[in-house]
Amino acid sequence: MSGNFELDEELNNIQQDSVHIPREISIEGEHQKTLERILNEIVDTLHEASGNITDSTIFDQIRSFIKHFNILKKTTASKVWDILLSGFNSEITSTAQDLDINDQDVYMHHREPLEMYGFLIFWVIGITEQKATSRATAAEKTGKRGKGSRTAKDNDEVEQGTSTWTAEKQKAMELMSKCLELQLSKIWTATHEKETFISLFFKPAYQILENKENIKISALKQRVYKVLCICIKRHNHEFGAKTTILQNLQYWEHTPEPMAELLEMLINEYDYSQLAESILREVSAKEFDESIKDLSVPRAFSKFLVKLSEVAPKLVLKQMGLLIDHLDGESYTMRQAIVEVIGNLIAYLSEAEQTDQVKNQIDGFFDVLEERFMDNNSYVRTKLLQVTAQLCDLRAKFPKRRQRLTELVIGRLSDKSFWSRKQAIKTLVRLIETHPYSMHGGELDIEEWDAQYTQVTEELKAMINKPSKERTASKDKSDKSDNGTDMEVDDADRPSRADNDNSSEYDDDVERARDNDKGKGDDISLPTDEELLELQSSKEYVTKTLQQRYYADAIRFVHLIHRAVPVMCQLIASTMKLEVIEAMEFFVTIHRYKVRVASEGIRKMVHLVWMKDNGDEAKSVRNRLMECYWQIYLAPDDNLSEKENIALIARNLVSLTYGSTLAELTSLEQLLSTIVADSMANSGDITISDEVVEKLWQVYSHNKEIPNQQRRGAIIILGMLAKAKPDIVAQKIETILKIGLGKHGKADHSLARYSCIALQRIAGEKKKQKGVIGQNTVRLPMSHPIFVRLSNLIDYPTTSKNWFAMAEQALNTIYLLGEHPDILCGDIIKARCKTIFHLQEPSDPSEDQMAIDAPAGNQSEEATTHPENAFTIDSWQLSQLLFIVGHVAIKHIVHMEVIEEEFKRRKTATGNEKKKGKDAVDDELDQVVGTTEDEFGDAMAHIRERELLFGEGSLLQVFGPLIVNICGNNTPYNDKTLQSSATLALCKMMCVSSEFCEHNLQLLFTILEKSREPTVRSNIIIALGDMAVCFNNLIDANIAYLYKRLSDSDTAVKKNTLMVLTHLILNGMVKVKGQLGEMAICLVDEDARISDLARLFFTELTSKDNAVYNNMPDIISHMSNANIDEESYRKIMRFLFELIKEKNMESMTEKLCQRFKNTDEPRGWRDIAFCLSMLPFKTEKSFKRLLEGFPNYQDKVHEEQVFKYLSDIIAKGRAIKPPKPEMKPIIDEFESKLKEAKAKGDEVQETEAKAISAVKKGTRKSGRRAGTSLAGLKVKGVPERRAKEDADE
Repeated sequence: MSGNFELDEELNNIQQDSVHIPREISIEGEHQKTLERILNEIVDTLHEASGNITDSTIFDQIRSFIKHFNILKKTTASKVWDILLSGFNSEITSTAQDLDINDQDVYMHHREPLEMYGFLIFWVIGITEQKATSRATAAEKTGKRGKGSRTAKDNDEVEQGTSTWTAEKQKAMELMSKCLELQLSKIWTATHEKETFISLFFKPAYQILENKENIKISALKQRVYKVLCICIKRHNHEFGAKTTILQNLQYWEHTPEPMAELLEMLINEYDYSQLAESILREVSAKEFDESIKDLSVPRAFSKFLVKLSEVAPKLVLKQMGLLIDHLDGESYTMRQAIVEVIGNLIAYLSEAEQTDQVKNQIDGFFDVLEERFMDNNSYVRTKLLQVTAQLCDLRAKFPKRRQRLTELVIGRLSDKSFWSRKQAIKTLVRLIETHPYSMHGGELDIEEWDAQYTQVTEELKAMINKPSKERTASKDKSDKSDNGTDMEVDDADRPSRADNDNSSEYDDDVERARDNDKGKGDDISLPTDEELLELQSSKEYVTKTLQQRYYADAIRFVHLIHRAVPVMCQLIASTMKLEVIEAMEFFVTIHRYKVRVASEGIRKMVHLVWMKDNGDEAKSVRNRLMECYWQIYLAPDDNLSEKENIALIARNLVSLTYGSTLAELTSLEQLLSTIVADSMANSGDITISDEVVEKLWQVYSHNKEIPNQQRRGAIIILGMLAKAKPDIVAQKIETILKIGLGKHGKADHSLARYSCIALQRIAGEKKKQKGVIGQNTVRLPMSHPIFVRLSNLIDYPTTSKNWFAMAEQALNTIYLLGEHPDILCGDIIKARCKTIFHLQEPSDPSEDQMAIDAPAGNQSEEATTHPENAFTIDSWQLSQLLFIVGHVAIKHIVHMEVIEEEFKRRKTATGNEKKKGKDAVDDELDQVVGTTEDEFGDAMAHIRERELLFGEGSLLQVFGPLIVNICGNNTPYNDKTLQSSATLALCKMMCVSSEFCEHNLQLLFTILEKSREPTVRSNIIIALGDMAVCFNNLIDANIAYLYKRLSDSDTAVKKNTLMVLTHLILNGMVKVKGQLGEMAICLVDEDARISDLARLFFTELTSKDNAVYNNMPDIISHMSNANIDEESYRKIMRFLFELIKEKNMESMTEKLCQRFKNTDEPRGWRDIAFCLSMLPFKTEKSFKRLLEGFPNYQDKVHEEQVFKYLSDIIAKGRAIKPPKPEMKPIIDEFESKLKEAKAKGDEVQETEAKAISAVKKGTRKSGRRAGTSLAGLKVKGVPERRAKEDADE
């Protein structure tokens, strides 16, 4: 066949899939033994001489096998591979030997065999890779990977490692490398022929890299890289490689990293950097348009640059002058890449020798990173924060840059992007964990660092101000110096600063502290200039100076962390769960480093225990919360003994109650009870041991005098734990009676209050379960010592206002645990009445007006007189009595509900047994005439409505008129505590009976309007919310009184009002009747709690059948009439329009346009136009609505802000991507009309201005008469009042 094989022609036939084999043998359907025989004959022939491949018969037989390679059995295909590889290896060896002989006639005979072997291997690799690629594509389409998308035969082949022919391809690549290292230029003298032969090697190499499964095989990948490197370095493949690499980056998503690794091998192992430099120049000049949705191209190039900067940073560093231009490009993906590249280069330079050039380069890169913190794309900012976090892990800490980076990272905590905020938190945590201030253990306690700084500053001052004679004696010198002036630490510090230009600046606070030392030590003999220079060059002085700078930097760093804490506290309440978890991690970290302000965030973290369980995310937040509190407060210290750990944990738990608000204690109770419940159910690692509980009891019952807050804290925690495990308290009742309800409780009402709460845990937690009527709870006989102690505690004389909270919990305990609480409470009330209303002659009979004041210490009681009877009343005791009466009334309702539930429970239990024998006639009779259960419910309702407050035998009916009289006569009954107690009692009694409520509702509204006490107003608002639940019709008709309190002068009243209305509206208890405008104004309230609650309200209201959209006209009307500035108006409307669904926007456009007709003030025009600009205008129909309403506002567009807002609508419509062709004509029409109306309006305004000016001139000539004529002139578009003012001028 010599001279008949044309490589170009054969390659072209394969490419066109038109291979013609003259002596082709039949493969498909041929017997396996026949195929084996043919292959054996080929092996024998090639074994004799590898050059026999040129025999046309042998060559055609091999080509026949390769042509049908995909249908060959595994053993046959494997043998074909062996024939090709062994023959190629022999031919390469023979060629190398003949090239060494350097006989042209000899080595030229190897040209055709080498081309044939190369061609056959090229062909078979192409077939195998094509099959592998099609298989991978099919797997991706079916959503399967690997074995799942293959046939049983393929699976069998995979198990034996031959279906992908990995080993054979590795061997082929090795032989190609070996062949490429020959002196091929001697055999192929023509450039074109040589390039064609070389293509047999680099094309399969690229083809192998196109399959991402091959990339995972490191050995194969390295051999492919070697083939390509030799082609590039020795066989002029640079241009072809550059083109192919750039194409691969665009078409194959998995190739960026392999291409970078290829260039790294070419640079490091073959010392050839020209190709990489050329590619980098090409990439730097390339423009990426991300307006196209396909981001795969910039993403691929970005991965390539990042990987190349990791493996070959020196090369990338040379080209950064060009690559840096991508930071100014539109592609945020490329900006991300350059930021990450800069991070890799900083890491590389930090390990290099720190010459001036290297330092300048690092500084320059840090400058670029700091600028990128203000990038307009959140993905770039997030990537920048990731890079910053990675830089924290370098051995070089960059202290001069660290402070500024920390500042910038803290700034990103307020980023509008969730991902940026989340990454900012993680980066800040890494900055703290890797901080360089570890001289004193690494803790960041600001007081310790301040103390260290003060100490070293004083030492420096002492060294400078030391008398020269003492310094001379210490150095054995004879000369003395008596001249000197006042020296500051700054003066001593200046020379060392001059020696080190890059020294960090001192903190402003530190500088001021040092400046305060000016003028001190005037009587101290200071050193001469020579001694000063000697001092500054001494090792001790330099060390102290460096220490001072070190402490100053540390203090500044701690202050930065303190500055981040308030923002972190806000992020704790974020709706993004992952962000919340990172914020929790931050507080755990700074607590570990002893940052003092960590407690602020840790206290706020506890509220996360209420997070709704809407999936694993919320569950993970709660689990993480328990882990955090375990790490901080409950985990034992390995360095302490068991006894010491128990005491430490108990002390930590008690400390959690110090200074806590009611909300924090409630959340803490839920957290601790959850921990106990989980540990009982799952026996997890997070638990509170029995030894810790016993230690808390020891603290509570300690005989010695200990701080009240410790004893209180112990019983608070025990009560919290008993919520999940009642036995904790049930076993220690005697202790509580002795301590909390004994002498300690009488001396400390807060201790008694929390002891009562702990006793309530005995009853167990009452859980509502679907389908379960009532639950059998623990009830104790009224003779139990608990009730005796509680009664004595309530009756114990005191003037402390803490008595009210204690009495409330004492009564709660009586009603929760007692079998007949009404009997005991009746006795308590009667005993109080006997004490209070004991009649006696007044001390001053001349007085004719009753005044009741609270006693203060030994203050004498003031006698008062009624016209009929005169007697003296202790207003404080009366206040206590009314409080008891009111609370008993409300608790008695609850007690009646418990009785009713218990009746139903017992009825259900007994009814289930009788139901078996009950026939259908009985069931029908019950449905017609009712059951005993219905009659019982009606009886209970009658008792509540008529008997409790109006029955002749009811104790409470005696107090109703008294309470109403006191509340209605605040002049004679002018004691604040009495009025507060009476109003609260009135509110509670109004919740009992609708008749009593209706009779006294107007009195309550009058108190609400006129009372000066915020506490009274808050109590009334909360009570009205309860009344709205009980007697909806009464309150719904007077709901305006509640809305008025949204503008109350007191923040607490306003907040409570908003909370009550939120509850009532969202639960459908009152109807919204156009008063939402007042609630909308709360969106811009100065108090963050009120504004946040208002946001929550409107967000939840959005899900209630378009409630925000339906009430938007009323809101706009109210806002227009309210005295609110434009900026606040915009903030409110911007928030509300975000809540309106897009399907309602078109009708909203029509409604807003119609409002222009009824508005004469420019302010109203601007407000409506702003609302229009908030609408999305994404459809042609929305612009049609805008055009249809144009006559309503065409005469208003001369107002600059109105025109601006309407122009913004046009810009918004044109910015829609992808553009909608059908919208362009209507947008153009609207724009032309708008401009035309603006021009006419401006012309009218100009004419009117001239007319007014002319009238003014006439006024000055004609006097009062002209002014009068102008006063009646009405100018269109100009308010009448303004025209009148101009006339008056």
